[in-house]
Amino acid sequence: MLKRYLSLATAVAFSLGMSAQTHASEMTSAYQQYQQAVSTGNTTQAFKYALQALNAGKQEYAAESDNLFALQYNYAVAAGQVGKYDIAVDQFETLADLAAQQFGTLAVKTLATRLDWYKALLQKEQTRKVKLKVSGAALLMRDIVDELEQAATAYPADAANMYYMVASTLLQYGSAQFSQQRVADTVNQGLKLAITSWGEQDMRTLEQRYLLGRLSYAAADFNQVVAILEPLTATLDQHLNYTHPLTLQARALMLEAYEHLSQPEKARQHSQHIAQMKPWQAHLEPVLLLRKMPRYPQVATDLTGDTSVKVTFDISAAGNVENVRISDDSAGSKVFRHSAMEAVQQWRYMPRFVDGKAVETEGMTVSVDFDSKFAGYDYRFNHSSTDYVKAEEARLRNQSNARLHD
Repeated sequence: MLKRYLSLATAVAFSLGMSAQTHASEMTSAYQQYQQAVSTGNTTQAFKYALQALNAGKQEYAAESDNLFALQYNYAVAAGQVGKYDIAVDQFETLADLAAQQFGTLAVKTLATRLDWYKALLQKEQTRKVKLKVSGAALLMRDIVDELEQAATAYPADAANMYYMVASTLLQYGSAQFSQQRVADTVNQGLKLAITSWGEQDMRTLEQRYLLGRLSYAAADFNQVVAILEPLTATLDQHLNYTHPLTLQARALMLEAYEHLSQPEKARQHSQHIAQMKPWQAHLEPVLLLRKMPRYPQVATDLTGDTSVKVTFDISAAGNVENVRISDDSAGSKVFRHSAMEAVQQWRYMPRFVDGKAVETEGMTVSVDFDSKFAGYDYRFNHSSTDYVKAEEARLRNQSNARLHD
């Protein structure tokens, strides 16, 4: 399966609509080859044929054509897939302007385009070696959030979907540019709209509840964490015959929350639920559920600056990190090694599955980064982004909502 560079725009139908009468042409041939490349996961070929289809489409369609817009969108997505972020950013920026002209500045399709522009810009910035004083991606997301209420008022039928799209992006890509209260207010409004539009048990509603629980954890409001997430996991466990990825994420948070609340028995219960999870397919690779950022050693603050340490470890069949050691080829001063190992020891994973059975994973290696400007002990959360999880979430939205509403 082709790893999705964008997931939200597909929900608002940026697809190429060719009629049965469309004659064979260079454009249709290239587009069919592009579709084939996407279906087989060949990102290099997808990029090649997306460009060919776009160039041919410029000759075949009028400049304002929806089909031409879709072809350019495909090209932008394909560019991001192969790591050509400069191209992806330029294309999405152009598409955002076109969407505003075609659909309206505040329309849901324009919002979707701007969100994918944000993702491309964020990817581009993250590949740079130097730190930016002002992040273009952060500024773009601020504009999006600032205009969200106005967009929802202008297009009330799309309001719930708009808030959900923004919340999903913040969930997956982070919200460091906003205060916790700002994000919480946005998600709360989205949750109200989701309940009214889709109901309490719709996956989109549940995802936004999870985000509120995560925000409560970041704010160290551990009672609120369990108040929000306990009912969420109960709902998913009740209606599904496997363990949904969102349940795993929520249980990892509650495990930590109950530890902070000095309720080790309840923490142990959630740990056991993760260890005894029911996989959604027979073969799964480990997924990081919760990682703790390392403490920056005080003694190194004025000596070393930013650095990283490579750490190798095993993952038990229960998803616990074991046998943590410094990798043989690791750089980084010795002063950071204890802190790196201490942090990784507390990470929690979904275990690996082979033939439906949880098994140990040996020799995992990660790079633990230290930021000299970082103060305190941070908690950051992994939002599963592997193909099988995304495919599963898409399947749930399209096919399983009926079960959740039963």
